Amino acid sequence: MKETSFIKQNKKKWARFEKLSGRKNNDPDEVSKLFTEITEDLSYARTFYPRRSVRVYLNQLAQGVFTSLYKQRKQPLGSVLKFWTESVPLEMYRARYNLLTAFLFFSLAIIIGAVSQEYNPEFVNLILGDYYVEATEERIAKGDPMGVYGEMQQTGMFLNITMNNIRVAFFAFALGIFATIGTYVIMLSNGIMLGCFQWWFKAKGLLLTSFLAVWIHGAFEISSIIIAGAAGITLGNGFLFPRSFSRVQSLIFTAKRGLTIMLSLVPFFIIAGFLESFVTRHYQVMPNALKLSIILVSFFIIIFYYVIYPFIVARRVPHKIALKEVPRYVPDRKIEWHKIRKTGEVFTDTFYLFIKHISKISRIFFTFIFPVAIVLAWLIFALDTSTFRYDLTMFETMRAVFGTGEYATLYKFIGWSFVMALLFCNVFYVINTDDDESLFAGFFKFLLRRFVWMWMFTALVYTVLAFAPFYLILLLIFASPFISMIPAIIVQEKKDFFRAFINSFSLGKGAYGDSLGSFAIFLLIFFIFKFALENPLGGIFSEFDLVSLVDNIVKDLTITVFDNYQQILNFINTIIYVIFLFVIFSVYALSFSFSYFSSNEMKTAKGLYNRLDKFGRRNKQFETEVDYD
Repeated sequence: MKETSFIKQNKKKWARFEKLSGRKNNDPDEVSKLFTEITEDLSYARTFYPRRSVRVYLNQLAQGVFTSLYKQRKQPLGSVLKFWTESVPLEMYRARYNLLTAFLFFSLAIIIGAVSQEYNPEFVNLILGDYYVEATEERIAKGDPMGVYGEMQQTGMFLNITMNNIRVAFFAFALGIFATIGTYVIMLSNGIMLGCFQWWFKAKGLLLTSFLAVWIHGAFEISSIIIAGAAGITLGNGFLFPRSFSRVQSLIFTAKRGLTIMLSLVPFFIIAGFLESFVTRHYQVMPNALKLSIILVSFFIIIFYYVIYPFIVARRVPHKIALKEVPRYVPDRKIEWHKIRKTGEVFTDTFYLFIKHISKISRIFFTFIFPVAIVLAWLIFALDTSTFRYDLTMFETMRAVFGTGEYATLYKFIGWSFVMALLFCNVFYVINTDDDESLFAGFFKFLLRRFVWMWMFTALVYTVLAFAPFYLILLLIFASPFISMIPAIIVQEKKDFFRAFINSFSLGKGAYGDSLGSFAIFLLIFFIFKFALENPLGGIFSEFDLVSLVDNIVKDLTITVFDNYQQILNFINTIIYVIFLFVIFSVYALSFSFSYFSSNEMKTAKGLYNRLDKFGRRNKQFETEVDYD
């Protein structure tokens, strides 16, 4: 767009904003909306008119009102009240059909659990476990069927129960990202467990006893899980039904809506944990009328706030029901490769480029590389079945699968170094490909030219990681600035592996410190991602990780069907680790590219010469092609 057209299109809005910024009493919502649009216009002007007066004007306009604007909107108490009296009820009104769906599905799961227990008395052993059933049988014989609630110290029980409830509800919400399927799996698992549990006590003539004890805290706890399920369905619908937005944009919108609902549930989880830890344990001495009163009051609070009150608020402010969701304008940033980058710039540019090209990288990965990795993993499990029959940690599984230490074999070395080479070729090809070229045809051409040398590089890296002593690996970290140059030299300078290896030492020393710093940061990123997969913390945080979550779901689905369910768990975990390594190696490959170009710029100053060629060519009155470089 020409600058004159840009100004003509937006000048009324800017004038309105300038007028409002000079007043003391304004509608904060209108000012905030205009301020957001002004900052987006400023971002656009910075991109396309960096040396024009319109950019200076918009920058001054935004800066001049920034402080006063947020001073007007700083209303902590009012914001909190608005969250509970308007934001949450309106979100529940928008999600009312999702809430109904979650309630009906959870109720169906309860019925399935009850019917299964009715026709198969041993079903409870499969769902709750033999140990829990035997312990409960002993409590029933002693006349204290719900005695489990009084066996643990109150404060510790409160913390464990509350964190566990939040964990279950969070996963019910977060797994909605998988087209709502994960949310339904969580609700199905918990619903069957509840129905089976209650019907088991019914068969023993203790239905009323168990109901009045469990639902003292269960009214808040179970209701909150159903509401979290509604939030998960809301999230998943953003992926299934993106409307006119991209799926990523739609997911961002529905994630914000779902998080609003989830935040509102936190107090109810705390109350449920308190009741279960400090009140339910006294179920035997409490009158039935008191227990029933607590249950009814709890259900009334939940039903009123999450079902009835949203309709009241919707009728009071009908103009706020419909959401005006507008994606933020994010200007495309052109990466300048021939540039000297410090550690921070390598980090930010790496993740920007990774997000920008994630679609193409993922298409190649899941179409060609991932199937190869799965076949290789299946072969390893078939040839080494006895190793995977037991519950293994992430470290133990990775050692057995990837062939380190006593698990080392030739076919694992060849296979995984082959997969690693494909991963590196994938990233280097995508960032160097022409958009007009067919993605997959171009990738295979790239493999024909570069794959053998890249395979030799990954074989070298695999040898170091798999067979070198730990102290030697620590020493080789200091050689990482040289090693990281090899794949980039193979691709950018079209060298074979041997010449790239030799040239890496002369090139790597140019930006040694920054390259080593970048490697250290990405090593930290590796451990952060690893902890997200398998949490190293114990206690109440032990199951707050992806692997534990998947293991629990897969175990529930396989333990009653397959004798070798533990092998299935380990195989599923291996798939997760392969995807994890895909992300890590993709990020590493991009950082290697930036380190290479930074070192090469110090040596050749190619980028500097290109900028000098354009020096003085910019026109101060009209935009030229140079302005858009």
